[in-house]
Amino acid sequence: MAKKRRHMQMERRQEERRKALEQEASFVKAKGRFFGVEFSDGEIRIKVLDSVEAIRQEGEAMHHCVFTNEYYLKADSLILSATIDGKRIETIEVSLKRMEVVQSRGVCNKNTPYHGQILKLMKGNMSLIRKRMTA
Repeated sequence: MAKKRRHMQMERRQEERRKALEQEASFVKAKGRFFGVEFSDGEIRIKVLDSVEAIRQEGEAMHHCVFTNEYYLKADSLILSATIDGKRIETIEVSLKRMEVVQSRGVCNKNTPYHGQILKLMKGNMSLIRKRMTA
């Protein structure tokens, strides 16, 4: 029974990946102008996730639903990743209409000791995202 369940989960993941790859072109068209946006305060580095695969990896590594709930398809959402020395700390969702952080979550949707610092860094650099809105 457990073997069958694992097999079904594997098939479901493969189907999700196939579907995501098909949606890559529309993702690039919708969010491509934001690719390359990144900033740092010297400790935390925040960058826009620039592919559906990058968002899938983020969701898998952080054990949350950024990929499975298809945030990459939401017209109003931009997804970023905050890291320290290459280690993922929090995943950030920005509303492009309101130009504000909607949510920022660590592993298993928890806040981290860096949460306040991440929000401050986002607020101080939101203009970099705003500039790309007209690009």
